[in-house]
Amino acid sequence: MAATPKRGRYYAKEEVDNEQTAAQKLRRFFLSAKFARLNLMATIFQTKEWEDFKLKTGWQKSWRVFDVLVLEKKIPLLGSMLYSPMMSRDQTKMAMQKIFLDQIIKIAVDEKAIFYRMESADESEGDIDPIKSGYIKAFEEMQPEHTLLIDLTKSEDDILTQMKQKGRYNIKVAEKNEVKIENGSIEDFYKLYEAMAKRQKITHRNIAYFQTLVDNLSAKEYVQVFVAKNSNQSSVISDPKKPDNGKRTTDNDVLASAIIVFYKETCTYLFGGSSDEQREKMAPYKLHWKIMQLAKERGCKYYDMFGIAPTDNEKHPWAGVTRFKKQFGGTEFTAIGSWDMIFSPIKYKLFKLAEKIRR
Repeated sequence: MAATPKRGRYYAKEEVDNEQTAAQKLRRFFLSAKFARLNLMATIFQTKEWEDFKLKTGWQKSWRVFDVLVLEKKIPLLGSMLYSPMMSRDQTKMAMQKIFLDQIIKIAVDEKAIFYRMESADESEGDIDPIKSGYIKAFEEMQPEHTLLIDLTKSEDDILTQMKQKGRYNIKVAEKNEVKIENGSIEDFYKLYEAMAKRQKITHRNIAYFQTLVDNLSAKEYVQVFVAKNSNQSSVISDPKKPDNGKRTTDNDVLASAIIVFYKETCTYLFGGSSDEQREKMAPYKLHWKIMQLAKERGCKYYDMFGIAPTDNEKHPWAGVTRFKKQFGGTEFTAIGSWDMIFSPIKYKLFKLAEKIRR
């Protein structure tokens, strides 16, 4: 029987020693209620709902170190890895501090972790330098470091204007074909996602993973599944805050689908899939345009396309999806991304080699 995921909590304690006054003040600040108020969770990946989701899908333990989520995953024969997903700017600054890293090291010793991976959503060209704190650039991304952000504070006309001409044209094509957008189910999404993965000959997750994701994030209305389908089926657009108050599609005439996360000021395109049939109807274009409109109504300021190729390299695995996403315009954004602090160099090299072979 699988082990039950566990949660722990590490606090930095006030120590009576000979530390300098400045260091003591820093410690007290990070333990204070003021810091807790300032350090609001800026990404969905640091929420309790995401933590619960990860503990149900392969991660064994979790901690909160100065309100930063730290997850653990066992690595067969080698030990384990520690990981903090997509931290905010304030959390990233925290991860550079000795007081934080001392707690990470304590966990690593107890859990026999071979490295800690810090992942930041903060802009890469800022004033934070992980190297100075002992990190090295990770050899792989956990979440995409390069993305495309569309400004939803503009008027709908201005959002359309900043798109590429082909993007606007394809939206009109989809509207001419009367493509309908409505709430969907995980089953709707997964049929397209699985078929697309098989066409592209890439590994893919099972349906239980996505159902668990939706189940965990739905409690606070963070997530919604959308579908684009033919007009010869009945359709309804419901309030995005109430994903179950409208009719859901149950037929097989779905042309595109997306799992969308709403968190604070950002709407994120987390996962998607599209049919290889009736591509001339341009259903994915209508799908994303409608999602932008609904996100704008909901008060979101940004639509995050969540993952593009870092260059225009046609051989990059994401080259095709990047061409599609760039039709919607937007501004490219590069995050600090994933950085590793290594505790066992030899085991880390073995893990790195095993990951390259696996992928």
